[in-house]
Amino acid sequence: MKLNQRAKAILVAASITLLLLEGLANAKDGAYRVIHTFTGTPDACDAVGLLAAAGNGDLYGVAQHCGAHDAGAVFKLTAPRAAGGAWRETVIYNFLNDDLGYPTTLVMGNDGTLYGAGYSQNSSGFIFQLTPPVGGGVWQYDVLYIFNNDNHADGVFVEGITLDAEGNIYGTTGLGGNPSCSWGGGLGCGVVFELKRPTKNGGNWAFSVLYAFTGNPDAALPVTGVTLDQKGNIYGTTNNGGTYGYGTVYRVSPPTQKGGPWTETVLYSLDSGTNMGSNAEGPVTFDESGNMYGTTAFGGDLNCSGGFGCGVVFELSPQTGGTWTYTNLYSFQDGSDGAEPTGTIVIDRKGSLYSTTTLGGGGTNAGTAFKLSPPQQEGDPWTETVLHTFKATDDEGDTGGLIWGKWHSLYGVTYSGGKYNGGVVFELQP
Repeated sequence: MKLNQRAKAILVAASITLLLLEGLANAKDGAYRVIHTFTGTPDACDAVGLLAAAGNGDLYGVAQHCGAHDAGAVFKLTAPRAAGGAWRETVIYNFLNDDLGYPTTLVMGNDGTLYGAGYSQNSSGFIFQLTPPVGGGVWQYDVLYIFNNDNHADGVFVEGITLDAEGNIYGTTGLGGNPSCSWGGGLGCGVVFELKRPTKNGGNWAFSVLYAFTGNPDAALPVTGVTLDQKGNIYGTTNNGGTYGYGTVYRVSPPTQKGGPWTETVLYSLDSGTNMGSNAEGPVTFDESGNMYGTTAFGGDLNCSGGFGCGVVFELSPQTGGTWTYTNLYSFQDGSDGAEPTGTIVIDRKGSLYSTTTLGGGGTNAGTAFKLSPPQQEGDPWTETVLHTFKATDDEGDTGGLIWGKWHSLYGVTYSGGKYNGGVVFELQP
């Protein structure tokens, strides 16, 4: 939302009451602001995924292109001392070439170490580590694992990673794994993997495929990352597969005995022929009660987008006996509210949900940032509020979602838009 400037003369002449009202109005109008505009080489451009927030409020992220060698970069935004101040951007690592470049995702460990993934024309993907400098030096870059580009059994294209409490890495690949799965065009339908931290300093990380998807009635094509619960279960969504072929919500559970296989369970199969949503492209998020929230890119109101639907926000609630109840919380209309929600959901203390859409938002069709508020009385509908409409020329959307950061603000990136069309980093006060 653009800041609505008022004449200074009115401010001078207004009473104290009007000044207070004006301050409130400006606070509302200033809820969204761009804190960095990518300028292209040697700066980063085309930022993707979620930002990672340090304890002091500094932000870290990855950009797929530009940087010193035009193979992508990892960047840092140093937080200002006071809210509303200027952020300072620094490129902390430039990927060197096409062989191992083009990062896609980034997370931060408890000690400030960064972990990420990427892809290139010469590999099926890789996972890297950036260790913070000591005493003002440079970040140390290490490649932890390179996916096999010959048989694709370990996966193709890392879609997202996360860390457990011990610093082990878990994630998915959109393709690879079981070659007999027809959804993947012979490459396999994707895997859930673990990259286990070495027990001794200097040791090798140990990679293992925890589960390879097989298609119908199982899941296929997990095009987003995973979420862990406190028991070590892994949850996620797939874009295809399931009973009806339109995606799933799944769980992969650790073995009951050491050395045994992990177990996959489809918790819900999405269906395009109903109003419940189809073709999920975003991860799931848990609230404090164990309810799970996610999005689908299509489905919902089948009067939208020529019968395909414009996506939904859904809830899965655990029931006695291990079943889950699915509820469609909101169906997008492809108007000012947005369409095709694919970003990560975050939750506030009141149970409101926040995320982004890829499209919609009125005439710009560049997406929205939205809030979905729970009903005040049980049985009433959830309420959607558009917090920002992305504009194709200023701050074009296509963002991976939102994170909470300093001053209880929300932060995200856009792949394109901005003055140089290389994307921006933005701040949003809900």
